[in-house]
Amino acid sequence: MIELRPVRRGEGHLILGPTREIAETHWGGKDAVKATAQDFEDALFCANPIVGAQMAFCEGVFAGSAFWHRSFSTNYGKEIMYLEDIAVMPDFRRKGVGEALLKSVAQVAVSRGYPKVFWLMMQWNSNARKLYERVGAEVEDGNCYCSLTGQALADLAERA
Repeated sequence: MIELRPVRRGEGHLILGPTREIAETHWGGKDAVKATAQDFEDALFCANPIVGAQMAFCEGVFAGSAFWHRSFSTNYGKEIMYLEDIAVMPDFRRKGVGEALLKSVAQVAVSRGYPKVFWLMMQWNSNARKLYERVGAEVEDGNCYCSLTGQALADLAERA
């Protein structure tokens, strides 16, 4: 049985585990994660949080999490939800945890009146694609997401 619920104070460390798991497979290693458990606690439990997390447990054992933040769509003219990470711990994959987490995220979005939930999927992740298509997500081919970080971000900000 899968138990789903929002993250609670003191559980920032639980989010850090799947974040590191994702970094291992998606970003070249766990060293890519700069966040700490305290960073998650501070963001989730501040006065006006823009982030949230749903947790999954199987028979009392942490099985995964979905971490999201608020965003805004100019197309909709409304606030929407960006699913930053959905991660299932290795021992719980292909047991319905991912789908259950997606459902819980959808419930949060609907309860808040968000007309859309969106996220990034790595092109090579065929298992994720199958799950997302099974639950009715539109998976677009050809999108390319870009980012500025570190020195490139600082350099661009300094340009005249």
